[in-house]
Amino acid sequence: MVRLRLARLGRRNRPFYRLHAIEKRNRRNGAVLEQLGWYDPVASDPEKQLQLNAERITHWLSQGAQPSETVADLLAKHDLLPPKMKAKWEADRKAASERTAAIKVAKEAEAKAAEEAARAAAEAKARAEAEKAAAAAKAAEEKAAAAQTPAG
Repeated sequence: MVRLRLARLGRRNRPFYRLHAIEKRNRRNGAVLEQLGWYDPVASDPEKQLQLNAERITHWLSQGAQPSETVADLLAKHDLLPPKMKAKWEADRKAASERTAAIKVAKEAEAKAAEEAARAAAEAKARAEAEKAAAAAKAAEEKAAAAQTPAG
């Protein structure tokens, strides 16, 4: 099976990718069937960030090539996915955004619970200190009262 995927080039902290049609079993930078474009995520000019050979990409997609998730994102943004793949991509993005939202809600609830637990612990500590201070004051009062009464 043929995949459309990115091969990483460039240096450390300065990535550059080439879009290749490649056999699925080959490694990321392995033997390439055809180079279909490139992607430079660090480029400041949007025109110099991406170059795609739309004609060849459509050819490979019509022959049954499957884009990787990242490549599908790039192709969908540039309207190069066939309608069936675009519908699947949209459904996947919707599911991913729902998962992200659910994770965000869960993290917020966890943070709120941790905050409430910390507040309850602080209140319990303050109550314990107040009780300890009251007991110490009562003991001091009793000691003072015992000292004032004549030993008889």
